[in-house]
Amino acid sequence: MAQKTYDEYSVGEVFESYGRTITEADIVNYTCFAGLKLPMFIDEEFSQKHSLFKTRVAPGLMTASIAAGMLEDILGKYTLAALGLDRFKFSAPVKAGDTLHTRITVEGLKDTSTADRGVINVKIEVVNQEGAVPCVFHGAFMMRKGNL
Repeated sequence: MAQKTYDEYSVGEVFESYGRTITEADIVNYTCFAGLKLPMFIDEEFSQKHSLFKTRVAPGLMTASIAAGMLEDILGKYTLAALGLDRFKFSAPVKAGDTLHTRITVEGLKDTSTADRGVINVKIEVVNQEGAVPCVFHGAFMMRKGNL
């Protein structure tokens, strides 16, 4: 994984995270924690009869949350703050049994008025075992320059 300081990144660099298989427990725990009650997340019988996907699916924000954890493994200890996450696009379902990894592309680097930090802008793509991209979003992070 990268774990680099701000000044070691280059625009256009791409990083791949570890993989993680989504479990039934992941979906149950997330929906309970978030208070989500839509049948497409919690009711298998309803989902088989009425949903587009014919089974329950993971909430999109759960997928994005897992991607954020994978992103943390790449940006790591030099991250000072998340400044924003935006432009979320959910284009395919994530189901129990899917294995996801995250591809992070550095889209921009901006120095700040403070000499010891800068802002990195990244594109975050969640990729499943079939190569489909069920979730894409963008993030801006304040990063430390130099060594800790």
